[in-house]
Amino acid sequence: MLDDGVLYVSGRSIDAVLPAGAPAPPGFGHVTPVVTAGTVYPGLIELHNHLPYDVLPLWNVPKKYGNRSQWGGSGNPAYRTLVTGPMRVLGEDPKLMPAVVRYVEAKAMFNGTTTTQGIALFSNAGARRMYRGIVRNVEETDDPELPEANSRIADVVAADAEKFLARLKQPHRLLLHLAEGTDKAARDHFLALKIEEGRWAITENLVGIHCTGLAAEDFQVLADHGGSMVWSPLSNLLLYGRTADIAAARRAGVLIGLGSDWSVSGSKGLLGELKAARLAADADEVELSDRELVAMATRDAARILGWERAVGSLRPGLRADLLITAGTAGDPYTALIQAADTDIRLVVIDGVARYGLRDLVKALASAEELEEVSVTGRGKRVVNLHDEAADPLVAGLTLAEAADRLTTALADLPALAARTPQPTPLTGAAVGGVRWQLALDELAPTGAELRPRLPLSAAGGTHRTGPELGPMTAAVGALAPIVLDGLTASSDSAFAAALAHENNLPAGFGARLARLLT
Repeated sequence: MLDDGVLYVSGRSIDAVLPAGAPAPPGFGHVTPVVTAGTVYPGLIELHNHLPYDVLPLWNVPKKYGNRSQWGGSGNPAYRTLVTGPMRVLGEDPKLMPAVVRYVEAKAMFNGTTTTQGIALFSNAGARRMYRGIVRNVEETDDPELPEANSRIADVVAADAEKFLARLKQPHRLLLHLAEGTDKAARDHFLALKIEEGRWAITENLVGIHCTGLAAEDFQVLADHGGSMVWSPLSNLLLYGRTADIAAARRAGVLIGLGSDWSVSGSKGLLGELKAARLAADADEVELSDRELVAMATRDAARILGWERAVGSLRPGLRADLLITAGTAGDPYTALIQAADTDIRLVVIDGVARYGLRDLVKALASAEELEEVSVTGRGKRVVNLHDEAADPLVAGLTLAEAADRLTTALADLPALAARTPQPTPLTGAAVGGVRWQLALDELAPTGAELRPRLPLSAAGGTHRTGPELGPMTAAVGALAPIVLDGLTASSDSAFAAALAHENNLPAGFGARLARLLT
């Protein structure tokens, strides 16, 4: 930590990190440093988020569930009303689908995230690709220094333990849902990875998301085989009333990252999830310092991906992914966890100022590229969406226009759903003659899985892990108008109020989290 320092950036990389009084490095003698009046951190790295769903508001979860299949399958009418129906309408509409993409990426930035999981797209030609955005995407980097990870695997691989293990031996990380829930069925999903005594379908390339169903001995197995995990405490608590046994995971030596999951049952972004993680660790009396917690969203997340030589720290030669918050007093790690989104002064990705206070962004980016945004906080904030290599899907679409389209559509969901033909043809946004729509993996089968679907021995090998998804042709059902989820907690009073009334959170947890967020 430098109490008073200067960070020198050349292109997309950090050139030097020096005390303020030190001579400038070669080539920077003519440069006047931009005074941030804040604390500079590495940009936050998110290892789990269903990004397209981040337009949806927080669900008032009615009861505690034991595993993922109980609340996310076809047996839960609320899931279809709150998730499946709205996302089908948005994801297949040629004007609304690009608006979703633009909005949720901006939302990630506004909450301090510089790297997250990607947005998958399907085409009418049968192709699948990842959206190329401004926030770094772990699944498509086009950069040898940043080996790509995957969050989806072919369904045939997901259903066969030997093929799954063979896939894990390839040189790419797999970020997959694992043991989602707290009951025996959830744990059985992990035990299904056991091929024979002493042999598991686990390698250093398996990054298990959630892991709420794991016992202490399971974390030891995961660690012994090199596996790591992603912790999403708020979502776990909202759905199951309990989160992963982080104390056991740490004792076993499991490397841990963070993910906000999605807005339906999680935080608006990593800045909020850090607070939820702090409260969850304290409630379970886990020995976890603020520095160790911040590492889960920076240095350790980079290590999980194998990216520690490129991002996750502020060192010469690493990428200039930066998060700058207001103030310099006190312990910097505690300060970040306690920072509200209104304290964010600047977000830089790959050396480009993307979001923050107008004066700071303007000092580092061309003024004509800036769009003013209505976010509560001290000073006017702008977002820089200009990108020479912008994905044609959203090229020219402003954040304000995207928000207006979504607000109108979600308020008119019943009418839009009624106009949707059944079954719905692939009629999404066209790019170069090819029509694209969102690949909504949590909605219907797509041929690519988000989790291992291995046979459960307890069921004689006839039942497989994970929730059963309905066919794409299933009726949308009756929909009601809903409100677009706010970009930030400080500008969304309904979010804080909803947290305080969630049924499954520990006593006082929602109210304490709401206070930290605002």
